[in-house]
Amino acid sequence: MSMESFEQNDNELTSTFPVKIRKVPKSLEDIVRITKFNKSEIRLLYKGFKQECPSGAVTERDFQTIYSHFFPHGNCRDYTNYLFRVLDRRKRMYFTFEDYIQALSILVRGDIKEKLQWVFRFYDISDNGKLTKQTIETILRSIYDLLGPNSCIHQPLTDATIEKHSA
Repeated sequence: MSMESFEQNDNELTSTFPVKIRKVPKSLEDIVRITKFNKSEIRLLYKGFKQECPSGAVTERDFQTIYSHFFPHGNCRDYTNYLFRVLDRRKRMYFTFEDYIQALSILVRGDIKEKLQWVFRFYDISDNGKLTKQTIETILRSIYDLLGPNSCIHQPLTDATIEKHSA
């Protein structure tokens, strides 16, 4: 698939959805090279990404809206804030398809070291290279809030719970 195919799909969508920020991804070959996905997987992921975000750039507010559809009974604000921070590595106030697919590539097909580094960045909400009991508790609380108060796995955050999740 060439860049023209990406742009043709973009043009069809953006004529329907006017946008302020518009980001077109690198060529398909470039994305194959920087991820562990093949061309057909990338096409499928791109199609889904563009359906949710026709502009090609996801703001934190957009991200919260997307997550609220998947977790309608929970509060996704804190969780999406922490996840958005990791996806918006360049601190531009949005992330692109490339940012998304690189993270997904690590989480789905990365080796254990890559996955651990990514998860560490997610939990390192202070961005200081350290994880504390408090930061782990903060992330766990955001996950419980995301799932909602009636979730079958919702449990009180005790020292034992935090220890269990951080082991």
